[in-house]
Amino acid sequence: MNSVLNGARSLPICALIKTTFERTQSWFLERGLKAQYMLQAGHQFLADIIRKNQQKSAFCHVHCYNRENSEFDVQEISTPHQYLPHPISYKVRLNESWCDCGNFQATRLPCHHVIAICTNSHIPLTQVIDPVYSLNNIYKSYEVQFHPIQNEDYWSAYTGPNFIPDPHMRRKASGRPSTKRIPNEMDQSTPNQPKKCSYCRNEGHHRGNCPFRQ
Repeated sequence: MNSVLNGARSLPICALIKTTFERTQSWFLERGLKAQYMLQAGHQFLADIIRKNQQKSAFCHVHCYNRENSEFDVQEISTPHQYLPHPISYKVRLNESWCDCGNFQATRLPCHHVIAICTNSHIPLTQVIDPVYSLNNIYKSYEVQFHPIQNEDYWSAYTGPNFIPDPHMRRKASGRPSTKRIPNEMDQSTPNQPKKCSYCRNEGHHRGNCPFRQ
C-alpha cells in the first residue's frame, strides 16, 4: 500500500483523502476481480506466490528419514545463479510445518525445500499451504464495497464544532524538527574517524554516488 499511495503525501488534506480513497478502491476492485476470475477457472491458490520456490526446488536433493514422511534432510546442491562448493543441509519436519531455513514457519508458504519434498514424495502442495492463502479467503478480503462520493452540492450542512489549528503546534518550515530523545554516548562521533557510506558501509564515497546502488 505504501507504493500504491506514492506521491500522495505532499497533497493538501482534502486531495490526500480523495486520492487515498480512489486508489484503495481501485486496488480492492482489481484484486477482487483477479481472485474471482481465478476461482471461476478452478484454481485454489495464487500460483505466482510459489512459482519462484518451485524453480529453486530443482536444485535440492531429498532424503527421507521415516515411513510417515514427516522428517527429511534436504541438501541444497546449488542455486539458480551459482554453484555451491559444498551442499547445505536443511532439516524439515513436515508434520510440524518446520524448516531450518525459517521461511516455512514464518510465512506458512512452502519454501523450496518443502516443495522439493512434496515433489519427491508425491504430496500435493495444497496440504502444506496455509488456508489463509486460499483464493476463497483472498476473495473475501477484497469483498468490501466502495461507493462513489457525491458532489459537495449534495452534502448535508455541517452543524458540528469548528476546529482552529494551534499555530504553536505547526512544524517549522525550515530546519530539522526538534526531538525529545535524550542523547547518549551513541550520539557522540569518534574524532578522526573516516566517514562511511550509509548504504554499503565502505569508505571513500557517500550514499548518493555509491557504486553498489542500482
